[in-house]
Amino acid sequence: MYRFLGKCLVTTLSRITRVFLLLLFLLSISLNISAGNTGVPGNNQGIGALGHIEPRSRVIKVSHNAGPEGTRVEQLFYSEGDRVKSGDALAVLSEHDKKTAEMEAAGTRINVLKAQRDAEQIALTFNRKEHLRYQSLKQDSMASISLADAKYLAFAQSEANLRRLSAEIAHAESEQRVSVEALKNTRIYAPISGTILKILAWPGERIKDGGLLEMADLTQLDVVAEVYESDLIQVKVGQKAYISAKGFNQVYTAEVRELGYMVRKNDLNDTDPLSDKDNRIIEVRLTLDSIAVADLQHQIFRQVRVRIEP
Repeated sequence: MYRFLGKCLVTTLSRITRVFLLLLFLLSISLNISAGNTGVPGNNQGIGALGHIEPRSRVIKVSHNAGPEGTRVEQLFYSEGDRVKSGDALAVLSEHDKKTAEMEAAGTRINVLKAQRDAEQIALTFNRKEHLRYQSLKQDSMASISLADAKYLAFAQSEANLRRLSAEIAHAESEQRVSVEALKNTRIYAPISGTILKILAWPGERIKDGGLLEMADLTQLDVVAEVYESDLIQVKVGQKAYISAKGFNQVYTAEVRELGYMVRKNDLNDTDPLSDKDNRIIEVRLTLDSIAVADLQHQIFRQVRVRIEP
């Protein structure tokens, strides 16, 4: 019986020892994370955070201005990876031909109204002369009152017709300006100079809430780091930082450029089960060096580790 109890005691002590060693191992990992161990060279001092790569221009979703009913893509001028300049036409929408015809019809109507106004101006000049002449003859009793009144009526009608035509021309010109703006809305233009990252609607497809395409200026890249609110007091503009991630050939340098204003929950979660999931963070934007810009243009939104030097 004593031999059995001894054997049980040894087994229990062995299990306790393994649990104790496991706890020590997990505690060491936790201490390394809290000390800002991000796998970059140098000591473990500094502020560690998770972040992601983002263009300084942000990723812009280019959409249409055709109203809530949406519209269909007729023609697309660029492909993914193409560079465009600000103001370049990116696509033509399906209503382009219809709006073009409406604008031309508005111009034709204006020309017709102007021709009518010119003819009415000639008639007004003649009716004015006739009215003045018969007014003089009426005073000399050489023309009847009724005939003089008829000449005045023709003159007054010409004046009224001229005013009406002028108003119709002004209205038609307003409609033409509306049709010109509507025609502009059938083309989508690049809001900035940059690179097309992803096309969301191809020719023949209707543009949905996501827009036509996503684009960004990749000549300047940032890292948006999620710094714990308790660590923000240690972060200052101009501080140097190191950026690393699995698969990187080197550690890149960056510089703190902007401190965010809003405190919120973190979006990026570490794969470590001991990492905090509901920390309150503030976004800190860092400028990547020129070498990183050349190497990381194809890794937008990639998650990285950041260590900001104190």
